[in-house]
Amino acid sequence: MSEALVDRRVAPALITLCSGPEFSVRISTIPAFGTIMETVTQKELLERVKMQLASFLEDPQYQDQHSLHMEIIRTFGRVGPNAEPRFRDDFVLPHLHKLALGNNTQASDSKRIDIATQLFEAYSALSCCFISEELMVNHFLPGLRCLRTDMEQLSPEHEVILSSMIKEGEIKVENRGMGQAEGSVSIAASLVGEDAKTKFLSKMGQLTTSGAMLANVFQRKK
Repeated sequence: MSEALVDRRVAPALITLCSGPEFSVRISTIPAFGTIMETVTQKELLERVKMQLASFLEDPQYQDQHSLHMEIIRTFGRVGPNAEPRFRDDFVLPHLHKLALGNNTQASDSKRIDIATQLFEAYSALSCCFISEELMVNHFLPGLRCLRTDMEQLSPEHEVILSSMIKEGEIKVENRGMGQAEGSVSIAASLVGEDAKTKFLSKMGQLTTSGAMLANVFQRKK
């Protein structure tokens, strides 16, 4: 199906369904929106889809809609690794973090483990993607730590895996920081070296000039 057809017919139809009275119908549109995010490149269309998904996540009427949150997390885990990196970085990872944080205060253990299990699947899928140091520190690792809090109480076998994922993420951040520091030292050393070289050549130039002047003086005295 062409992007033009998706833009003209599919997306408007899905958005219309989202305004209907039935929550189950609205929820059923989420995988389709996810597929659009995964396969379409047209910026305006992607923005419209992102706005609709954002309304599901941020509108108070959906705050306690467990099945809706389950479907969104499932969709994020499915499309996140293949979606446009900016969508993943600016939208998927921050919202997964919020969902993981919110799940820590879920009163129902059955709902809490449902969401935690789905989050575990999503984070496992996204862990294969390149994640910048900023996102790793601000969203990915904090989200994993929230998830580990749930799993410590509800599923210890998952907690062991999460601890390993967190440790791996922390090592990546540490190694990137060391690499940047080494790069800075290397650049600084290079600049110092260039500065010393310039000063040395300047001194040599001055000495050469002085030597030539002295030679002229001696020649005149002769």
